[in-house]
Amino acid sequence: MKDISADDLENNIPLVTRKNYQRKVTIGDIELSKEKITIMAGPCTVESKAQIMDIAKNVKELGAKILRAGVFKPLTFPYGDPLARPDDGKNELWDPKKILSREEQDKAAEIRLGYLKEAGAKYNLPVISEILCADSLEMMIEYVDMFQIGYRHMFNMDLIEALSGTDKPIMIKRHYGESLRSLLGVAEHFEARGKHNFVFCERGIAVPHTHNPNSRAVIDIQAIAVLNEYAPSVLIFADPSHSTFRRRYVPAIAKAAIAAGADGLLVEVHFDPDRAWVDPLNAINYGEFDKLMKEIKGIAKVLGK
Repeated sequence: MKDISADDLENNIPLVTRKNYQRKVTIGDIELSKEKITIMAGPCTVESKAQIMDIAKNVKELGAKILRAGVFKPLTFPYGDPLARPDDGKNELWDPKKILSREEQDKAAEIRLGYLKEAGAKYNLPVISEILCADSLEMMIEYVDMFQIGYRHMFNMDLIEALSGTDKPIMIKRHYGESLRSLLGVAEHFEARGKHNFVFCERGIAVPHTHNPNSRAVIDIQAIAVLNEYAPSVLIFADPSHSTFRRRYVPAIAKAAIAAGADGLLVEVHFDPDRAWVDPLNAINYGEFDKLMKEIKGIAKVLGK
């Protein structure tokens, strides 16, 4: 992969790397800023109305400013789609290998998006959720305050075109196999189309070997410093949940990211992590989130945020 060159700065990514640019990103009634740390927290996926209400209430009380939860899930394998589960908590008759039609997916997703929006409204939390397909935009835009582009879809040109036409902010996650040069290139696609209210999210990169042979990624802490250097106007979030895929490492990596210059975190929180429908290995519980938030406040104070 190529390094970011002087030619890139002048000809390929001149907009996203410009200095002294005042980038405004507002989600709901919250203006994101490099002067403060913003925490987005919630479950990997909306399971039921009761679940998302309980989690929203607790993360709000513990200091989160934005509610995160997935509805459309880009699963590695086609089985176990949470949209195929009943949302009443009764899963005895659930067929994990049932493949929903697109019409069924959209119907189930809209119900859960309604739960997410209701939970956000009740606890005064703007909501962020991942979008997979450009043709879901019309339906999702009524329910979410910010769109997340997952790492699998970083270069999805249909999404880039569709989201460039919205007023709502977006979060761009870097694919674990892509360089920072490529991430800045994606951002330049939005900039060139007049879309400026976006943030980055570092969620880990693939490496030849790790501390655990089953690890999919390791967090790239240095990327936070590099992005602050080359794209100083873009806020940078870190995802300590997916980058570690082990809840016992989430607090350490979260604190390291903030200390390295991240402007916020995207954290998976669940009241019963072991029973979470998706990614049960990396969600933390309320007690762990409470402790993490207190420690982050300490780091933020040292940093003057």
